[in-house]
Amino acid sequence: MKKILCILLVTCLLLLFFTHPGTAASGCTLGLTLWYTAVLPSLLPFMILSNLLVATGMFRYLTPFYAPVLRRIFRISEEGCYAVLLGFLCGFPMGAKVIADLVREEHIAPEEGDYLLGFCNNVSPAFFFNYICLLKLSFPSVPWRLTALFYGIPLAYGLLTRPFYHLPHVSADGGQSLRRSAAGGSHMKKQAPLHRLDFPMLDACMMDGFSTITRLGGYIMLFTILVQFLRLLPLSASTLAFLSALLEISCGADRIAALPALPDVYRTAFVCTGAAFGGLCICAQTQSVLSGTPLSIRTWLRGRIMTALLVFLLVPLAAGV
Repeated sequence: MKKILCILLVTCLLLLFFTHPGTAASGCTLGLTLWYTAVLPSLLPFMILSNLLVATGMFRYLTPFYAPVLRRIFRISEEGCYAVLLGFLCGFPMGAKVIADLVREEHIAPEEGDYLLGFCNNVSPAFFFNYICLLKLSFPSVPWRLTALFYGIPLAYGLLTRPFYHLPHVSADGGQSLRRSAAGGSHMKKQAPLHRLDFPMLDACMMDGFSTITRLGGYIMLFTILVQFLRLLPLSASTLAFLSALLEISCGADRIAALPALPDVYRTAFVCTGAAFGGLCICAQTQSVLSGTPLSIRTWLRGRIMTALLVFLLVPLAAGV
């Protein structure tokens, strides 16, 4: 059944590409412009730098600045704290990529990566401040109460889901006990060795960053084309806006914010809900960066759905501030 649906979907897309080349071209232009002007300059430097830090193990030199607090809050390893930091600061899908890299390099166990994946892959504060709050929702300044709620919800989700994962216990002095394996046994957490930076490693980290950012650009282009194709359907403006938000975060925020009859409080709630979920484009990007690891996209998807639902229910409390 899935195979038949995939064949039908691909056939429909091919027909649309051939019968509406102008629409496909406009969606391609929009997606590539978004990728080139926003995603590429904001993510590529962080990807290359993070690749170097993880490959050499030097990210552990940064942990004394933030790990003592995060370890006590989430009861995770120092290496996992690095994923929390970048997952909240660098935006989709950087959090998932860092988690996948830490699992590949055996800095953290898959169990810990699975737990972190549920809440450490969020829209970046820069995108939320500039594009969502100031540009699309037209706030005169950054609404700090709304911001605290928007980022506090995934943090709360991480705290609430922590008891369901068998991770190493973090003691009061920061020490860790034995880690349970998936088979029910236990073993000491592996401390990956530090590696000296050399040109082959630098080249590999750069190529990985270029490869990842190119794949992300492809997904953005594909989903913006799909958003443009939605305009060919006899849909109302509100239906088109919400379907666009389901597909791609930027296009969805733009169209929901432009709905004239939507009250401000609900406009804010819907735009923030779309930003919290990220859209199917972000889902595809996340699945891409998780390839080659035992991490499941279902964990991320479950966390995004719960976070988006809570954002929709709670954001009206802070929308006017």
